Amino acid sequence: MNHLNEDSLDMPSTGSKILRALPYAISLIIVVYLVMGVSKAAQPDGLYRFDFDTLGRVPVSEDGRIKPLDTVARNALLMVSQKQSLKDDMLLPEEGGSEKSAVIWLAELMSGRAESRQRKVIRIDDPGVLGLLGKTPDDGKFYSLNDLMQPIGENQQPAYLEIDRLAREAQDKRDDLRSKFEEHVIGLRRQLAVMIDLQTMLTPFVVPPVKQGDKWAPIVENARGEFSAAAREREAGKTWLAMMNALRDDKPEAFNSALADHLKLKQEFVPGKARKAAFEQGYNRFAPFAKGIALYILAGLLGLFAMLLRPILPKSGYTALWRSGMGILLVVFVLHTAALVIRIWLQGRPPVTNLYSSAVFIGWGIVGGAIVLEKITKLGVASLAASTAGVSTLIVAHHLSKDGDTMGVMQAVLDSNFWLGTHVITITLGYSATFLAGFIALLYILFGMCTPLLDRKMARAMAGMVYAVICFAILFSFVGTVLGGIWADQSWGRFWGWDPKENGAILIVLIHAIILHARWGHLVKERGLMVLAISGNIITAWSWFGTNLLGVGLHSYGFMDGAMITLALFVASQMLIMAAAMMVPTHLWWSFRKPKKKTPNSAVAAAAPA
Repeated sequence: MNHLNEDSLDMPSTGSKILRALPYAISLIIVVYLVMGVSKAAQPDGLYRFDFDTLGRVPVSEDGRIKPLDTVARNALLMVSQKQSLKDDMLLPEEGGSEKSAVIWLAELMSGRAESRQRKVIRIDDPGVLGLLGKTPDDGKFYSLNDLMQPIGENQQPAYLEIDRLAREAQDKRDDLRSKFEEHVIGLRRQLAVMIDLQTMLTPFVVPPVKQGDKWAPIVENARGEFSAAAREREAGKTWLAMMNALRDDKPEAFNSALADHLKLKQEFVPGKARKAAFEQGYNRFAPFAKGIALYILAGLLGLFAMLLRPILPKSGYTALWRSGMGILLVVFVLHTAALVIRIWLQGRPPVTNLYSSAVFIGWGIVGGAIVLEKITKLGVASLAASTAGVSTLIVAHHLSKDGDTMGVMQAVLDSNFWLGTHVITITLGYSATFLAGFIALLYILFGMCTPLLDRKMARAMAGMVYAVICFAILFSFVGTVLGGIWADQSWGRFWGWDPKENGAILIVLIHAIILHARWGHLVKERGLMVLAISGNIITAWSWFGTNLLGVGLHSYGFMDGAMITLALFVASQMLIMAAAMMVPTHLWWSFRKPKKKTPNSAVAAAAPA
């Protein structure tokens, strides 16, 4: 009550009421925005003559998973162009520049419409590959199938044949002996292979089983373009071919009629899968993690402004900004949680099954832990760490999604819901806690060195947060590592084999032990504790991603081309901050500088030279 009475002196009562209501109003606006997004995702516009929205929710089978055609289209377009919809140069001049869904591109490709060969959807970044096609970076990054059919070289053979030849030669070499040009040629051939498989309808499998013992079947069963028996005999195959023919011949009424018949058959033979596919299409359209990035940024900015302006704001103004940021953070955390739950339901798996889902889950764990800390301390530091971590991990997840389906079928050795729900979840929560401690330590050093905000009360509170989170992290990292050894013994017949991932796991446990023993033995104070906590970021990033970059070991499940530079830059940034914190004495940090004593005017006059 005393705080409220003091705060009421800062401004008129009406202004105080507005500031108290501001966080609730902002949170309500964000909720309404998300609800409207859900409504729009569930009820598409249906502006096209051809019912592409309904086509997008047709269930098909690809790579062992039943999914909507919308997911197939988005993943394929992402692999080919790093986009999930047709934009800008991908649109034809007569289309007026309006964005179109990936399903339209896929339908055109499968039906053989002329637009599919004209759309510039194939992304080429390497200047050497562009030079092979007679192009330069000034000509743009996106090219069409027609562009890759143009004759090149002395033999004037189509470009795609020369690309295929060079890629085959490059693949015969060892990975470490390939040039950057050869890696990009192999990548371009992979992009073309994705398009060719879709164009010839070798994939996805669109004909569902109709009786016990049947399996999903493709329309075409081989590279010669011969129709499969299922496509000729089952009604679903006939209606699919009727759809594609109607689209190719520009007959929307016939297309929509065949589509309705085809979807009805899917709902009859695989009703549960059809419902899930329709839901997944809405999930794709809503794009919760893309919205989450924007909302985490907004929450972080409000939290940052609150901290930076705290010395000059009245208490009510600071409280309004802080609560507004926390309100958005809570809303986006609920959104993040809901998206994770939906992915669990769609996959029928625990939340972490691959690198993409690990990034999403680690971000969720960091944000959840930071919200708890923020509720306890109310300093704004933990909420800023949560927003930063939420943005960072979802951006990492976005880049990992470019490899294909983020809800793909598990490798056989990992196909165990029990161990995925115990070892993987536990070890990943250990990652989350380690990164949370590291993020708070980064803020400690950056605020201390670069701002006057880090007073002794905040510094002690941040040191306490880092210590508590490290205690949590060592528990989950150690238990998760032991559980991983038990799983390894069941899967591979040995508890421990010094695999790179196993080395990373034990290093994480060791850095936690070093931090705790250094603190208990009074070997480090606040600054040393923070520097050691940042070193945990480096070790955890290596265990999480670096082991995959090696491309060796039983745990290398997700090799990422081009990620080495990103990882190296991250490690360099952490080492730079650690070095600065150790080399610059704390009395020179902005927050800890002692104010100069003012000299009385008389003394100054006496000391002045004659």
